[in-house]
Amino acid sequence: MRFPRPVSTTSFPVTGILLVLVMTLVVSTQETAAQKRSSQLNATPANSVEAAAMEFALSAEEIQALVGKKANVLTSTGKAENNVEIIRFFTGRDKSQIKSMEFKSENATRAKRFFATKLVEMTVDDKTYQFQYLPSLKAAAIEDLDKKNAAITDKLKSSNEQFWEEITEDEQVKHVQEHKEFLEKVGTHFSALKMKLYETKYFLFFTDMPARQVAPYLAQLDKMNELLGQSFGFKPGHNIWRGKAVIVAFLSKLAFLEFEKKFYDRIETGNAIGLCHSHSDGKVIVSCYRGNNPNFFGAVLVHETAHGYIHRYKTTVHIPVWINEGIADWIAMIVVPSSKEVRYRQTEAVARLRQMQTFGGQFFNSDRLDGWQYGSASAMIQLMLKASPEQFKLFFNGIKEGLTWQDSLQRAYGLTVNQLCQAYGQSIGIPLLTP
Repeated sequence: MRFPRPVSTTSFPVTGILLVLVMTLVVSTQETAAQKRSSQLNATPANSVEAAAMEFALSAEEIQALVGKKANVLTSTGKAENNVEIIRFFTGRDKSQIKSMEFKSENATRAKRFFATKLVEMTVDDKTYQFQYLPSLKAAAIEDLDKKNAAITDKLKSSNEQFWEEITEDEQVKHVQEHKEFLEKVGTHFSALKMKLYETKYFLFFTDMPARQVAPYLAQLDKMNELLGQSFGFKPGHNIWRGKAVIVAFLSKLAFLEFEKKFYDRIETGNAIGLCHSHSDGKVIVSCYRGNNPNFFGAVLVHETAHGYIHRYKTTVHIPVWINEGIADWIAMIVVPSSKEVRYRQTEAVARLRQMQTFGGQFFNSDRLDGWQYGSASAMIQLMLKASPEQFKLFFNGIKEGLTWQDSLQRAYGLTVNQLCQAYGQSIGIPLLTP
């Protein structure tokens, strides 16, 4: 991320109503027709999200076979109901579509009933199932997650990618200890700085900043962790990190440069005030320095840590640069609204594109973005999320599950790259914008 610059007084165009119309126009006619054709009996999915949710759904017979078995159930609040007996599933006329579920704890006098909207996941006989709510049917499909993951695993083999390994609690404790041993080495090297460790549920924050300055940054990291989990579709309370994410934050640039040289043998850092080191074993270490602009530093901290989150999400598949940087800037803008850097870049991108009327064929395939292109990347991610958070989940997960980003875009939004480009162009007053 670059140094902050003066923020333009030109506001970014309001796209709330327009973007929903533009992004959904391509598929809305088909979806509306599908909804009209749907009936309560053997209803078909109304859109791409629901179609994907039903791909690995249990049949009515398979659902009925779960009745009477013991289960661990996770609810939308993050609360786990463990070792409960499944009493019954309430359905519509189609017995494979769940309206609610009733279960009972071993020593309870009464059963509990949860509506489908409140159910996230359950484990039965060491098999994991997810509840996928289908708004058009006002019911949920029960997805066989093991079957789905087996299919994804086979697909990923062709590109030498894989799921990140599941980490046990004991292994997580071991990884955290390894991180702390690394930070002890950092502290020894920078003994004059008297660095201090702050530990939260998901982060190890090691810094020479005064204690009073640290709390806001920890809160921002926790909020980033929560919002990205919601945007990508992780279950509540899930720890994505290998142990915990490690943040090494200095007050001065000289200390940051020394850290990079000593621990990563890196001499050239450009104008960066933060870097994310995403290791092949899943470890994530973010190094940064605060400088004189606390708001901009907060945005950089969130941006760089978001890269680590994306790296650790689900599989080892790499996310294209424009999507990766776009998500990182978007979440930084949401979590640190006091920093205006991302909005400045969005405004700068509009000005550039109005002159050129095209991305010039490089934006979507480049391994590195120019500064102003970050603005287009974050605005495009923002556009897609506002159009449909559920479709964005499908889009992002599709890439992580082995689809090309172009195929995942087509599946999730029904759009080609040209159409996505035009949708963004319309939102900024350039309706004929080309890739």
